[in-house]
Amino acid sequence: MRISVLFPLLLLLPAPGFSFECPKKAGAGTAVAERQEDCPWAGAARLLAEKADQNGELEPVFQGYAPGILKQLDADRSSAALKLWGRSINFDELAGGVIVHPGILGFISSRLGIEPPSGKIMHAGAEHTYGYLFSLLPTKFGFKRARWVRPDIEKGLGLAEGSAGPEPAEGTLLANITCLAGGIALKDDEGSYAILKEILPRCDASIRDFAAGPFKRGRLTEEVSLPGGRKVALRTDFVRFSAEEGGNNHLLVYSVRDTAAARTYLVTAFPVNEGFVKNAASPAGLGRDKPVQTRYNAFVEGFTGEGKFKGVRTYSIVK
Repeated sequence: MRISVLFPLLLLLPAPGFSFECPKKAGAGTAVAERQEDCPWAGAARLLAEKADQNGELEPVFQGYAPGILKQLDADRSSAALKLWGRSINFDELAGGVIVHPGILGFISSRLGIEPPSGKIMHAGAEHTYGYLFSLLPTKFGFKRARWVRPDIEKGLGLAEGSAGPEPAEGTLLANITCLAGGIALKDDEGSYAILKEILPRCDASIRDFAAGPFKRGRLTEEVSLPGGRKVALRTDFVRFSAEEGGNNHLLVYSVRDTAAARTYLVTAFPVNEGFVKNAASPAGLGRDKPVQTRYNAFVEGFTGEGKFKGVRTYSIVK
């Protein structure tokens, strides 16, 4: 599904004062400057946030600046892909701010036919794909949308141009990232992989080929035992790029295997550099009785924020 992004000169909105600016001119002390790759997403995000603050309708903004996303949301409504994701926290502790305006996430949730955000807790797949396009939070790694609007993942893994972005020629952003991340992290879970095979035919062909093909990955597993015999394993998979792209050379996929959940589920995916991988695999951090906590804004009920836990951290090469 390829939908051209529109850049209208004027969006007719009922209230004055709404104006589109993208990229936004950087002010003094701006931590991260917007670039053309951030458009129209950042500009639309500002309009959406203004409308949401005034309890206005968000659909006209999507229609004017991101009509392709509306069509993808409708295509993904009640999709099996939604079942393969866990939950995330709509707050970045390192950056110290809300990641996506709650009103935008509420609209996305409604359009997808899933539960709305509960406080700061949100469906991870919806937020980390469509939601991140409309994040205005600057971080030391740049804007959250960079992983989708930059071609680093596609070039690094030899995927079709745009297949892991917001305007794929085949599939949708959510479906394609689910197939890509799921093909990496979920093959060892029978229930999750059965669902993944349902959606693979609706994903980009190059992603289907990648997910089905042999590839080597490093896996950091952090496992803790909780009261009642429950076990939670946080898994971080690293797949090496064929060459460095944008300063990164691996795709990270974060997933959770929880005996209290029906199946292993995804949380996020993004490119990282060599130093990041070496730090994760460092022998100093591996072994028994090591601190274990959820990362990358993941939320695991009864574990995240419930105190300090220690468990077993291992790193292995998986083929």
